[in-house]
Amino acid sequence: MSQLNWNELLQAAESSGGGSYEPLPDGTYDLKVVEATDTVTQTGKVMFKVKAEVQTGAYAKRLVWDNLVISTDNNTALSIFFSKMGALGLNRDFFGTSPAPAQIAGVLAGRMFRAQIGSRVWNGEKRNEIKRYMPMEGAVASAPAAAPVGIAPAPPAPAPAPGGIAPAPAYVAPAEAAPPAPPF
Repeated sequence: MSQLNWNELLQAAESSGGGSYEPLPDGTYDLKVVEATDTVTQTGKVMFKVKAEVQTGAYAKRLVWDNLVISTDNNTALSIFFSKMGALGLNRDFFGTSPAPAQIAGVLAGRMFRAQIGSRVWNGEKRNEIKRYMPMEGAVASAPAAAPVGIAPAPPAPAPAPGGIAPAPAYVAPAEAAPPAPPF
């Protein structure tokens, strides 16, 4: 194992602002999911930890984190979960294939979306939170995301109506799948 030069590491940390971190200003940002993992909460609920990166503007490359929890005991929470997934391009057809949590996490990586970012105080610190997920016009992942077996990657989103936002990209259901059901 190589020897660490602690003085150089401390100087590098100090030159970056001494390790301070200011949250993003509240506003709307174009984001890309750079990492998504599936896990289980302490209460036994399936959760997806999402790390997203700002894609444009003065705050490009800055990161924002969110946890998407499946609360089977709360229909409103389920509706919010599926709304967020829809903005990320994962719709009823996708979930109709019964993907495993690891497959969902794999498909989330690389997804583009628009988000309303706000802030809140947690443990005495101001932190960012994603208040609203929205589909991003013409969103296309920079690299094809792995899809569950039998599911094709999402096609690009259709062009928006004048003054509107394009609907979330849809997954193409496999030929043996049941006919598509109405959207959430």
